[in-house]
Amino acid sequence: MTDIRHTHPRAAEVLRLVADAAVLLDRAARSDADDGAPVSPEAAAAVRAEAARIRSGAASLVVVGEKKRGKSSLINALIGHRDLLPVEVDVATGVHLVVRHADRPTAVAHLTGGSAPVPVDPADIAEYAAVDPITQTARRDDVHHVEVGVPAPLLASGLALVDTPGVGGLVAGHARITMATLSQADALVFVVNGSGELTASELRFLERATERIAEVVFVLTQTDKYREWPAVLERNRALLAEHAPRYTQAPWFPVSSRAKQDADAAAAAGDRETAARRLEDSGFGPLTEALSGRIAEEAAGLRLANALHVTLSVLAPLAAVQERRLRSLAQDPTLQDEVRGHRDALRTLQRSDATWRGNLRQASRELERRLRVGFQRNVNDLRQLAEEKIAASSGPDLATELPRDLEAGVEAIWLDLDNATREGVARLVALMEHQCRLDAGPAVTELALARPERLDTLPALVSTGHDNRGALALVERVMPAWGAGGLAATVTALATGGVLLPLAAGFGMIALLSNRRKRRTDLGRVRGDAMRYAHRMVAELTTEIPPEITRTVDDVSERITARITDQVSAQRALLEGELEELQRNLAAGREQLAKERERARRRAAALGELITRGRDLAAVIGHPAAAAAAATAAPEPKPEPESA
Repeated sequence: MTDIRHTHPRAAEVLRLVADAAVLLDRAARSDADDGAPVSPEAAAAVRAEAARIRSGAASLVVVGEKKRGKSSLINALIGHRDLLPVEVDVATGVHLVVRHADRPTAVAHLTGGSAPVPVDPADIAEYAAVDPITQTARRDDVHHVEVGVPAPLLASGLALVDTPGVGGLVAGHARITMATLSQADALVFVVNGSGELTASELRFLERATERIAEVVFVLTQTDKYREWPAVLERNRALLAEHAPRYTQAPWFPVSSRAKQDADAAAAAGDRETAARRLEDSGFGPLTEALSGRIAEEAAGLRLANALHVTLSVLAPLAAVQERRLRSLAQDPTLQDEVRGHRDALRTLQRSDATWRGNLRQASRELERRLRVGFQRNVNDLRQLAEEKIAASSGPDLATELPRDLEAGVEAIWLDLDNATREGVARLVALMEHQCRLDAGPAVTELALARPERLDTLPALVSTGHDNRGALALVERVMPAWGAGGLAATVTALATGGVLLPLAAGFGMIALLSNRRKRRTDLGRVRGDAMRYAHRMVAELTTEIPPEITRTVDDVSERITARITDQVSAQRALLEGELEELQRNLAAGREQLAKERERARRRAAALGELITRGRDLAAVIGHPAAAAAAATAAPEPKPEPESA
């Protein structure tokens, strides 16, 4: 588990605040109505869940690079485990690896089709995550991704490294997976080496990545191998300024993974002087400082801000109730008008039921439309990818390459749609909360698409058979070339006047043309098989996913409706109960209310102290989300009015 002391300097304080708030909420949930409005047990659970995210959450760094750039060696060197990722197998199919901190080396393979995760010996990671270096096919076709845990100071600082599927040439399918992964990442680590400047495919990828992520760190590897790397680095900066100007000021870190591994080996042997010298030569010091400092702390700040937002949003209404109850127990006659005003507002909201329901239906249908359009565009891009690859292919490799690219493309489409759905649902919830001034609930926001099972059992490419053997097949190939062979023999006979040479020329021409015809026929058959396979894949997508989009949007709409309806009814009942209590208090004597006033005063003071602590922490953290969290808090309790 990540040590929270290394993630953010205010993490421990926020955790204490969250723990104190959870205890108070538990107490309030067990209280009777006479002690003030009891809260749902879910409130304390939601606050504790944020504490768990602070402790276990790690800044996600997506590592991407073309093959043979030293990506795997870089990850091994960063975490100080030389042989964790096999450097000779840098390309995987649609499989990514998540490397997190753990007290001892562990690995788990997450399988497709809903199967239970499988524990894996860390030494056998390649068997689950890599392609066969000879056949270039997946060694295991049932693996979705692999999670690896290792004890490493860098990871303990609050980082998780995501090693994306191999992207040789940043091919469309795998690059799309990486693009989709970026929307869930805190930063991108883009790996190049000193052998040459950024390629066109890398620059195109970075141009698209500017739409997804702001934080990028460039790492230039193998500085020990390529002595001209300073010139390459300057050229790369110029190319970024031209093609991806957003990253002009992004930091570059030239490193040598080999020197870092030598430094680790020297440190393990107790040779501190050599270790320090080799570490300085490696360039890993500034890189690890930037990753564990700037990126990890910023991501931790966001998690702390989210925890403050959830905690304060739960405490705020409870504090408001306690403030009104104190005023009621102090026999404040002005409170009666205030409570009636709230009750009338809720009745107005109930009367405007058709209006907000209509707005919800319209917003839901617009969300569904956007998701369907975005999905269809991605499917069209996938179809175009397949058609271009089929048209450009000139050999039998198409039968193995196309399925890999399309399966990676399908995974990218699903990830992209899943991200778009989460973002769209969050916007829909925020819209309805703003219109109704109520909380739609975290359970609604966390709704996501259910992955269709058929996406985990995609069809295989079926190759059509053809009889190219036997006498008839030979005649079929030779006859169209017979005329050309005779012509070649005649021309050669006229030129040479001999017999054997014209015969050789004639038969050679026949063999050449018949073999050419065979290759063309085989290629046409392979292309036909590939086109049918591509159409089948597209058909699977367009059949399975659109109904899931509709179901998810409808589910979200129904839950929002139920949540708002329940809250309107509950708040109306609460305010009417407060009105009744106020009327009782106005008729009661001061001595009779003294004990209840003291109890309410203590609870109000505890709530006020927690809210003040939360506001102060939000101000210190300084994150925009933390500022929003402070804004959600209720006003500090007003001084208790004098009894009438």
